[in-house]
Amino acid sequence: MKLYKIRISEIEKTSFEKWFSEMTEERKAEVLRLKAAEKQAQKIAAHHLCRSSISEFCGIPETDIILARTEYGKPYASGLPVHFSVSHSGDYAVCAVSENEIGIDIEKIRKINPNISKRFASENETEYISSHENGLFEIWTLKEAYFKCIGTGLGPDIKSVSFSIQPSGIICSESGFECSFAEIGQGYICSVCEKTNK
Repeated sequence: MKLYKIRISEIEKTSFEKWFSEMTEERKAEVLRLKAAEKQAQKIAAHHLCRSSISEFCGIPETDIILARTEYGKPYASGLPVHFSVSHSGDYAVCAVSENEIGIDIEKIRKINPNISKRFASENETEYISSHENGLFEIWTLKEAYFKCIGTGLGPDIKSVSFSIQPSGIICSESGFECSFAEIGQGYICSVCEKTNK
C-alpha cells in the first residue's frame, strides 16, 4: 500500500488547465457542475493525483489507465490488478493505492456541532469523541475510509461498524481490516482502511 498527496495551493494555474483538458467529457462536466472555484480545483487535483498515483504504483503510462465506477459509484482502474481510493478536503488531495481493497478519507479540522456524532457513532465511539479534541473527525474519517474500502458508500448502516482507538492501534469491529491514521498536514485528519487476507 502506498499513499500519495498533493497540496492544492502549490499547483500552478497552467497545471490545472492541462489536467482539466486531459479529463473525459463526463469528468469535465462533474467539475463544471461545481460552482465554487475551490471545489473545482479540489476535483481536478484529486483526479490528476489518482491517475498519476496509479501510474507510479503500476509502472505504466497514465494514458493506459481507464477509470470506471462500480454500480455503487466506487471508482476502479479497468483491467488493472490494483485498488485505489481518493479524497480531498481544504488544501489537500490524497490517494491510497494497494493490491488490496482500500479506502481513504481526509477532513480539514474545523468547528462542528459535536451532537452530529449521534448520527453515526456507537456508544463507545461517542464516549471517545467527547473526551478527545479531534475525536469526531477521527471516527468520521475511519467510517468513511471503511465504507469506501468495501465499496458501498455511506448509508443507513453507518453504525454497523465501529472503531476502538487504542495506543497500540485501531481496532475495527469487522475482522479482516487494517486501519490507521496518516500524517498529511497540520490541521487535517486522514484515515486509511485496507482489507487484509487475515
